[in-house]
Amino acid sequence: MTIYVCSKSSTFFNHVDNALSEGGVCQLSTVTLLPASEPGDVCIVHLSSFSDKEIHTFVRSDLLAPAVVALADDVPSLVNLLTASERGAKAYFNSYMAPQHYAQVIRLLEAGGSWFPPALLREVFALAKAGDAQLRDSAVELEKLTVRERELAEFVAEGRSNKEIALACNISERTVKSHLTSIYEKLGVKDRKGLMALLSYRPASA
Repeated sequence: MTIYVCSKSSTFFNHVDNALSEGGVCQLSTVTLLPASEPGDVCIVHLSSFSDKEIHTFVRSDLLAPAVVALADDVPSLVNLLTASERGAKAYFNSYMAPQHYAQVIRLLEAGGSWFPPALLREVFALAKAGDAQLRDSAVELEKLTVRERELAEFVAEGRSNKEIALACNISERTVKSHLTSIYEKLGVKDRKGLMALLSYRPASA
């Protein structure tokens, strides 16, 4: 296995080189310098060394394939973790974490696993849990509506105007407004924006 380090920072490279002194580390400054990698190789990309566009190129192209991509961040954040995951990176971590942690990450990647900061993962799970609660609440609230009111609420969620809703339902705009007033009261929202926000937590198929 070869561990490639894509970085423009000699400090970062030296840190990784010392942490993985037996890993056959190669320093790279640009994506075009990566030699032909093999299955099982790991490419550690130092986020702070490159622009967002360059990082996108690293992870989304075949230039690093078949090496596994791991992203090192000087200041890890929840947003960057989610972005790293979406881009297909198998690991995301603090650039200057302790040597034993680097060794652990490499072992996991070698075994086909992945690694992300436990503290940030807890934040992700907390957000997901909160989203599930809001989803359940919105589903319960929608049960208060009549069939016609749910139909109108669906149109509002799609961003349709009162005039468009009136035409689709073959009723007057005045009747649409009357239904919406009833919907707002039943769901405990103040206006159209509040209704759309509530419905945004509900799956389209519900």
